Amino acid sequence: MVKVTPVQLVGEDERGSNYEWNTDRSGDFILCYRKAGSSSGQHYHEGKADYKNPEVLYLLSGKAAMDWCPLGGSSIERVEMEAPARIEVPVNVWHQLIAVTDCCFIELNSMADVRKDSIRIWRDEFEKMINK
Repeated sequence: MVKVTPVQLVGEDERGSNYEWNTDRSGDFILCYRKAGSSSGQHYHEGKADYKNPEVLYLLSGKAAMDWCPLGGSSIERVEMEAPARIEVPVNVWHQLIAVTDCCFIELNSMADVRKDSIRIWRDEFEKMINK
């Protein structure tokens, strides 16, 4: 359910590399820096905010893992990724991003979207729910 797509390399030389992607979203975005071993999320979205349906993140640097499980699912899955990558999380999927290394990502939504449409369930509580 969580979809990770490599970002397209469009040029590379002695200075570094250039990547390109397209998004139909505009407005306020969130830039996040995370330290290795830290986590973000432990929630799901209901689609109340347009830009949380689906939630789209771009991993700009580092390595991360996304633990996820659809509501009503029976086990937490994990997908690992390395920058640059596009991450798409559908509504009604509990998820948690874990920084494997120090990393940086952009969320294509605003803090207002986060407050409007994030249902927090801590991981240990979620694991109890799916293991009943």
